[in-house]
Amino acid sequence: MTTEVISKPFPVAGVVFAWAMPSSGNGYEIPLFEITDALENPDISIWLHLNLSNSQIQRWLENTPLIPERVVEMIQEGVNLSRLERIEKLNDCLLMVMNDFQQEFGDEGLDSSLGTLWAIVTPRLMISLRNNPLRTTDKLRYDLRSGQLNPVSAIELFHELLDLRAEQLRTLLTHLSADMDELEENLLKGREFPEHESLGRIRIQCSRLRRQFSPELIALHRLLKRLPYWFSDEDKNGLNDDLDLLTYLVQEISSLYDRAKVLQDEQAAHVAEFNAKNLQVLSVMTVIFLPMTLISGIMGMNMEDLPGLKGSFYEVMIVMSIAGAAVYASLKLKRII
Repeated sequence: MTTEVISKPFPVAGVVFAWAMPSSGNGYEIPLFEITDALENPDISIWLHLNLSNSQIQRWLENTPLIPERVVEMIQEGVNLSRLERIEKLNDCLLMVMNDFQQEFGDEGLDSSLGTLWAIVTPRLMISLRNNPLRTTDKLRYDLRSGQLNPVSAIELFHELLDLRAEQLRTLLTHLSADMDELEENLLKGREFPEHESLGRIRIQCSRLRRQFSPELIALHRLLKRLPYWFSDEDKNGLNDDLDLLTYLVQEISSLYDRAKVLQDEQAAHVAEFNAKNLQVLSVMTVIFLPMTLISGIMGMNMEDLPGLKGSFYEVMIVMSIAGAAVYASLKLKRII
């Protein structure tokens, strides 16, 4: 890479966060106007978290030698499918396009709205880009500033990023599972029927999560078969742990989806049984009052004032009987009864 290109002033307006990771530990936040000098220092690893919606960052991506052109093209095309791959250029760059949960400020609830996070990793540099604030990167920034995490390399920080994202997903699944437990308990005890919207919301959330996170399993499997040369055995073991955890979480998503589906079927069966009991009561009441209705209807007929029907009571009854028999025969032929 050429020093002249890197030495150009860095577009600080689009920087969300910059962190330095010396090999000796004790990482620190890089002041915005010192990022260019830090990038030229070979003794530290760096994490740059950038706002992709910033026009200066977009222009910087097109001109920087730190990121391969193929990666820049994918980002500009808006690739949002989960994928991990090596790029044989500039120290074997690793690209990850991952799903993350959007950060809704002022909202304490757990929202499952997903955003796209691009992570570009080289031996001593990790660049992450996003259009909207995301929970995982915000939590990672907080843990670094508070000293809860102290990675010494970009790949170690990459593993921490995967772990925190998995923890966010696990927290969401825990809350969804608790909601499912409450709905199942209410239905089994017959207290009340769960709201159809609640079950539908859980099914939609699980379906969306499974659709978004399942491709990452394939991407991680592909990466494990063709690791960059700078991945150590410890890094490979960490990646295997990340894969196992994500596999477990995707299975939990599928399990929650199946539970919601079964509960919806059980709810439909309970509603059908409830409606059948109500119809049975109505049918019994109809049978009880049928003789009274029939007798009152017949005895209430007044044919004295109807032309041609005076004294024709029995003829009218015969016509009514024939009409009833015809309807019964028609229903029998059509196998309705």
